[in-house]
Amino acid sequence: MIEYINEIPKIDEYFPLFESTGWNSTYKMAPAQIERAISHSSFAVSAYDSGRIVGFARAVSDHVLYATIYDVVVYPEYQKAGIGAALVENIVAQCKAAGVFTVHLFAADGTEPFYNKLGFQARPANMPGMRYEHT
Repeated sequence: MIEYINEIPKIDEYFPLFESTGWNSTYKMAPAQIERAISHSSFAVSAYDSGRIVGFARAVSDHVLYATIYDVVVYPEYQKAGIGAALVENIVAQCKAAGVFTVHLFAADGTEPFYNKLGFQARPANMPGMRYEHT
């Protein structure tokens, strides 16, 4: 049975999960840097199976107008079991309980069908988002 805990995990638990995504081949971050990043999360939830972390999601927020969900990750062998959906639903519930007006999502291309099922929609063409990438 999967247990969900609304807290940031210890880095020695989380870092292998983070690395399982392949994201760190781009970021090239050390565990201490990732620990610093997730420690600044406004909302977080970790999924555990028999004490082992198997999934995680977090959001950063101003606690009034906006929150943005980042880093929804589930170990590959645990995917397609509803854990990712439960993580996202948990974060959205935390945001709503805090009174956050709008919840945004930062997600990879191709994940739209998964997030659409959870109530998220792509921004309309007349409201595109932008980003500044540090090089």
